[in-house]
Amino acid sequence: MNQITFKQYRSIDLTLICVITAVFETVATLATNKWFNLQAMAISIMLTMTCIALMRWSAYAVIPSVIGSLTFCIVSSATPIQYIIYCGGSVFSLLSLVIIKRIGKEKLRHDFVWRLIFVSFTYLSIVFGRWLISLIFEPSLMSLLTFITTDILSLLFAVVVMSLLKGADGMIEDQKEYLLRIDRESKEEESANLNDPFSK
Repeated sequence: MNQITFKQYRSIDLTLICVITAVFETVATLATNKWFNLQAMAISIMLTMTCIALMRWSAYAVIPSVIGSLTFCIVSSATPIQYIIYCGGSVFSLLSLVIIKRIGKEKLRHDFVWRLIFVSFTYLSIVFGRWLISLIFEPSLMSLLTFITTDILSLLFAVVVMSLLKGADGMIEDQKEYLLRIDRESKEEESANLNDPFSK
């Protein structure tokens, strides 16, 4: 079997992330609309998957981020304006690349405080993005508070999941660095076995 290229691997991985995001976002939205439609808060997996994708693929994370918002809008029978606000706001998640570049993915992965800052910043970037776009259609400061409070459970969920995944090898690690590390470790193990007379 021929080995897949890095671009093929990235495409497959991003496709899986997008599918998972769309499926769980659909379930969460339907559950909220059916059983918790009177509640002021909702839960979404989009933020969690966006943070995972940011750690794995950096700027390509905008794809599952927009897919998550698009799914929410479709399932919620959103208006055209809501499509623009939610999908456009998701693009603002890329502002978190500033933290990634400044702090580094390894530190974000291992340090809880920085990981909390990273997830919270991603959340607030999306929220402020939605609010800024909403100002075009209806200038209102109260809508910012609505955006922040509505998805607060999604923020808590994302923090918990990111903390659980930090110990899973390669899950929230830059995938290029991860593949290089795996290849290096494999070669080192191969070399050690060749030099060990008792390994045969």
